[in-house]
Amino acid sequence: MKENSDFTILIVDDEIINIKIASVYLKREGYKVLYTTEPLSAMRYVEQHNIHLILLDIDMPIKNGFEVCENLKENSKTKDIPIIFLTAQTDIEYISRAFKAGGIDYIFKPFNPIELKVRVETQLKVLSYFEEIKDKQYKLAQYSVTDPLTKLYNSLYFDSQIIKNQKREQKFWFLTFKIDRLDRVNQIYGLFDTDKIIKSFAKVIQSQAIPNSIVARLHGGSIGVLINNAEKKPIIKFYQSIVLKAFRDEILVNRVTFSTILYYVKNPTTSLPHIYKKINTHMHSLQESGEHKYSIIQ
Repeated sequence: MKENSDFTILIVDDEIINIKIASVYLKREGYKVLYTTEPLSAMRYVEQHNIHLILLDIDMPIKNGFEVCENLKENSKTKDIPIIFLTAQTDIEYISRAFKAGGIDYIFKPFNPIELKVRVETQLKVLSYFEEIKDKQYKLAQYSVTDPLTKLYNSLYFDSQIIKNQKREQKFWFLTFKIDRLDRVNQIYGLFDTDKIIKSFAKVIQSQAIPNSIVARLHGGSIGVLINNAEKKPIIKFYQSIVLKAFRDEILVNRVTFSTILYYVKNPTTSLPHIYKKINTHMHSLQESGEHKYSIIQ
C-alpha cells in the first residue's frame, strides 16, 4: 500500500492565501504539494510532474476551473487524474456543472481541515485501488502469453501472431530450432539440468534475434521465431550466429545439438496445422540425417 508521501497533489487557485492554507493541511499529512495561481499553466505542471490529484478552483480569471478540467479530460495523458473542485458556491446547479465537467468531488471554501483531509484521502485510496487492479490485469495478461520456464512468449501467442500475419496476407519466416533427442538428454542429465539446458538454448536464440522478430517456446526443446519482411541472406546469418553462440555456451556445448527448419511461408491461405505438419515432417527427416543440420523450405 502506498504511503501519503508517494502522492503529489497540484493546487490550482488564483488566490495564494487559499493555496497556503490547503498546503499546510496537506503537508501535515505527508503529501507532496505543488501549486500554481495561473490556470493556463495547470497543463504544463501536469506534463512536467507525476500528479496524482488536482485541487482546482472554479472561479478564476482568464480560464475558469470548468474549462481547465475539460481540457485535462480531453487529453489522453491527463484524463484519468482525479480532480476535486474548490468553490465558495453552494448552488446545486453550480455543483452539478462541476461533475459534468469531469470533477470527481468538491470542497467548499473556506476549508475545513478535516473535510479536506478526508476527501483527499478517499480519492487517493480509490486511485490506488484502480492502479492495483490495472497492475494485476497487466501481470495476468503477461502471464497468459509467457512461457513460465524460458520467459519467452508461449505457443498460444506465437500462433496468434502467425494468424494475424495471414489475415494481413503478409509473407513471413517461421524458424524452428529444436534440441535433438530431448528425451535422451533428460535421461542423461535429469529434469533439473534439462530445464537449465532449455533455458540456455532459449537465451542464446533470443540474444541473436533479428529486431522486431517474435521468439517463443513452442513445446519441449523447440523454439520458434517469427520474422517478417526478411531476405534469405539475413535469415541464414541469424541461424549461423546461433550456432556459433551455442558452441560457446558453457551449458550447451558438448551436451546437446539442435536441428533447424527455416520455413518461408509465402501463401497466406496456408493453414496453421499444415504449416506445423510441414515443419514436423522436415524436422523428422533432418534429425535422422545428422546433428546441427538445417533445412530451408520455400
